[in-house]
Amino acid sequence: MKLSNVRKILFITLSNIGDAILTLPVLSALKDNFPEANIDVVVGPRPQEVFKKDPRVSRVFIYYKHTGLKDKINFIKKLKAEKYDLAIDMKTSLLPLLIGAKHRSALLPVARSGIKHKRLIHLESLRPFELIYKQQKNIYIDDEAGKKIEDVLQTSGIKSTDIIIGVCPGSKSHLKQWKKQGFADVIKSILKNPQYKVILIGDIKEAELSKEIADKVKQPGLIDLTGKTSLNELFALTEKFNLLLTGDSASLHVASDLGVKVVAIFGPTNPEEYGPRGEQDIVIRKVLKCSPCRKAQCKFGTHECMTAISAEEVLEAIKRSV
Repeated sequence: MKLSNVRKILFITLSNIGDAILTLPVLSALKDNFPEANIDVVVGPRPQEVFKKDPRVSRVFIYYKHTGLKDKINFIKKLKAEKYDLAIDMKTSLLPLLIGAKHRSALLPVARSGIKHKRLIHLESLRPFELIYKQQKNIYIDDEAGKKIEDVLQTSGIKSTDIIIGVCPGSKSHLKQWKKQGFADVIKSILKNPQYKVILIGDIKEAELSKEIADKVKQPGLIDLTGKTSLNELFALTEKFNLLLTGDSASLHVASDLGVKVVAIFGPTNPEEYGPRGEQDIVIRKVLKCSPCRKAQCKFGTHECMTAISAEEVLEAIKRSV
């Protein structure tokens, strides 16, 4: 169904930062196919900064899922009054129907066989409307954030000739995190070459984790910026990396979108669904009967899918990538 006269679009995205990043190609496609349309975004509080400065977005509506019924009804009434021509919902919820959008994405997920990357699954929501996605960087980095990061790098003593390795040791689930000593051993080996610099990144909740790793390293050339940047500044910083070492994290999806090479350590989750997508990216994982399990806890209590990965394996992958 080819759409025409689309002037107002509502884009309903996901509540976690990494998941929201994976929906950004849909936003890009909507703007490319309807360049004159106003696009509003409904998003949870955590990823709102992804969209607030993006020039493709007219307004951002923050949805608080734990709010009361009265507030939720008022929220729906507010959106219904906007009379959207098109609503695309990454949550496959009832919201597009409740607000009376003229055209809307399917209420149920599209039936599919086999495993697909989440990014591609999100883009499938556009297929009924014959909308085309053009391959591109989908994350917007504002000039102010870019300038701030330039200043931070200069203050940290990083030169334009240095090779910058970003390291994100944290993840939303501790089961997706590799061992602290492994990160420390890899960083120590990297920093034997004075041309290399390592920057630890993550949100404020992961600051203690990064500090523990930094304390194990204690070498010049390691800079800990965990929790010290805004989300937009983190985007600008990631774009400066020659490579990112990470687990299954939001930072992985940021780097992948920006075209930064990634070495990703995977265990309980499936890289075919959530892994990096660049031709030069490397995924390190152990082939076990129980992995990927997609569980919140290791049923064997061993966490073998992550603990069995050695620092030597990770370091060799980094050497191949840089």
